[in-house]
Amino acid sequence: MCLGRLRNFLSTILVSTFIMQRVMNVSDIKTLTNRILLLKKSVRIVRIKIRKHWMPYHLQDSRYTPSPSQMSSSSGAHAGQAVYTARTLKIYDLLVLGISNRWIWKCPTAKLLEFYNQHITANHLDVGVGTGYFLDRCSFPNSEPRIELLDLNPNSLASTARRINRYQPVTHQANVLEPLQLETEAFDSIGLNYLLHCVPGKMAEKVIAFDHLNARLKTGGTVFGSTLVQGGVQRNPAARMLMALYNRKGIFCNEADSLDSLRSALAERYETFHITSIGCAALFTAQQPK
Repeated sequence: MCLGRLRNFLSTILVSTFIMQRVMNVSDIKTLTNRILLLKKSVRIVRIKIRKHWMPYHLQDSRYTPSPSQMSSSSGAHAGQAVYTARTLKIYDLLVLGISNRWIWKCPTAKLLEFYNQHITANHLDVGVGTGYFLDRCSFPNSEPRIELLDLNPNSLASTARRINRYQPVTHQANVLEPLQLETEAFDSIGLNYLLHCVPGKMAEKVIAFDHLNARLKTGGTVFGSTLVQGGVQRNPAARMLMALYNRKGIFCNEADSLDSLRSALAERYETFHITSIGCAALFTAQQPK
């Protein structure tokens, strides 16, 4: 996304937020003004960081479309994970967890962290690790948890392992859409945060990941996570626009993803499951694989 479009995009969010607050009769205009000024400052910071670190050429070029090999679940070059270079990971927390979650996806990062705290155990496998933000900030049941990380992208694995080095995590570079060759003990919790909407295929195809992970889940264990969907949730214009862009670029693959398709996939695989939606995000838990 070019800088001009990003600036206009975020400016629209600011104006919309101001109008909504006025309609809701917020009396504390000083607080509202301060928030808007803070967001404008964030936009300036984002623009500076983008110039230094932002995406490689294939995401800057509006003519780019993913090649068949990039869309293949076994190619290892799918754009949904390839975008996470060492440079982009440096601004991921700001762009996604700081801006997109709150203002676009309408699922504040604090809600996702609370969700992690509710379901994570001291014997945990994290899949699609991102920057390790949630593992770094969540509250484990004890001070010496066993944590293992699984991701197709070596940059994400290295970044997260450094960030939570105090826990001495074990890393596995693997494609969750393929059978996992992990010579390790099973886990009490397995987390998949913001993973499925980046995985190629329709929901019925991408949830084969659950089948592979269930083999590593202890009896009584929990699989939990979140994913951005398009069907069955309220999406504001900004969310619709950004999802369309990310799907064109191959970063997302969620055009056909919905709450219903996720519910069907979990019902086929688990005796017990629960789904709740916050903004565009579906938060799910599942136990007792069938």
